[in-house]
Amino acid sequence: MRTTLAREIKTEGTALHAGVPVAMTLSPAKAGSGILFRRSDKDGATIAARYDAVSETNLGTVIAADGVKIGVIEHLMAAVAGAGIDDLLVTLDGPEPPILDGDALSYFKLLEQAGTKTQPGKRHAIKVTRAVSVAIRDARITLHPADEPEYSYELDYSNTKAIGNQSYRVRFTRESFAREIAPARTFGFMKDLKMLNELGLGSGGRLDNFILVGEDDVINTELRFPDEFVRHKILDIIGDLYLLGYPIRGKVTARLTGHRDNIALLRQILG
Repeated sequence: MRTTLAREIKTEGTALHAGVPVAMTLSPAKAGSGILFRRSDKDGATIAARYDAVSETNLGTVIAADGVKIGVIEHLMAAVAGAGIDDLLVTLDGPEPPILDGDALSYFKLLEQAGTKTQPGKRHAIKVTRAVSVAIRDARITLHPADEPEYSYELDYSNTKAIGNQSYRVRFTRESFAREIAPARTFGFMKDLKMLNELGLGSGGRLDNFILVGEDDVINTELRFPDEFVRHKILDIIGDLYLLGYPIRGKVTARLTGHRDNIALLRQILG
């Protein structure tokens, strides 16, 4: 059966890129509605969280419809996937969900506080029967047949001592997601900070919700895992791939990919 929230829950915080205060309400939604985002500050404009609504992938996954945008949805979408929620209404009074701790765990905890309930309607999933792959320059992401969902990622920042080469693999369950992937925070580089500031982006970052990486070390926080960077890459993939509209029964392997590649894979799957 399909799953939605048992009750409404609210929080507030700062948008990562816009740097403005945002209030967010997570509400139960009727069976079959999927994940919906609503902008209360834009006359209630509502956008379905689906791959065909993605308009930008540069510094986060952005969905748009009729001139209204909602950005940086991938962390919340990862938490929704991890919690196994099919139907949900996300109401925002700003351009992005509040970044909270820069991870998916802060959203996952909200979903756990609200609780879940089943409702009429079958829960569908996509079973992978043949490999599907996208390769753009050095980046590659492939979806393979497998009995259980699994994610693996190879990260190569060998030119940055603070990160280096990292790899990680996780069999995807609610428990493994919450323990191994959800706490991993988003990250960026000191060399890009000037550009981000000039673009008016990244101003919602705090000292502890965003990993700022220098040439040799992490500048602003203590890492939650020695390989927090590659774990966050898997977090992003989980969130982006849930824009398919269904859970995936298959194995994902990726190397050097970002949001662009993740969404390209979804478009390759469904054409």
